[in-house]
Amino acid sequence: MKTMPSVTTRTLVIAASLLLGCASALGQGKTPPVDPTLKLQGLDGKIVDLSTERGSVVLISFGATWCAPCSTELRALEELLVEYRSKPVKFCWVSIERPDEVTNAALQRYAKERKVSFPVLRDTAKMVFSQFSPRVRLPMIVLLGQDGRVDGPAQFGMRSPAEAYKADMRARLNKLL
Repeated sequence: MKTMPSVTTRTLVIAASLLLGCASALGQGKTPPVDPTLKLQGLDGKIVDLSTERGSVVLISFGATWCAPCSTELRALEELLVEYRSKPVKFCWVSIERPDEVTNAALQRYAKERKVSFPVLRDTAKMVFSQFSPRVRLPMIVLLGQDGRVDGPAQFGMRSPAEAYKADMRARLNKLL
């Protein structure tokens, strides 16, 4: 005589299947594009295409004015920029905030207060950002090699202490030079 599995057994099997499905979906990070679209808007309104910077390593830091780790990262990046001034390395900071969240004038003040000497750009619709991450996690660093291609996955967060973070960035930059 054949018995039917109990309701409890069936419920457990369904729950386990759902959990496995969710776990595998979480483990699938977004694979960054090899040749992404990197057109961003400057604070002067002009479009900047970072893919035209071939021949230089390009470090793109995505952030927001409300993000405390982003401010800490900007200080560390500014210190690194001094070290790499004589090398073919370009830095830029990209705000992912919409104009109704922060104006261009407010972004200029933010950069001036933090003594940011590299270009400040905007990705107000998160079109460039979303090529590297399906959700907002800041700060996010994307590195382009001298060939204009994305080097490795995007890096999220600001490792502390700042010296350890700068050491990581130096290693990645030096590998690309």
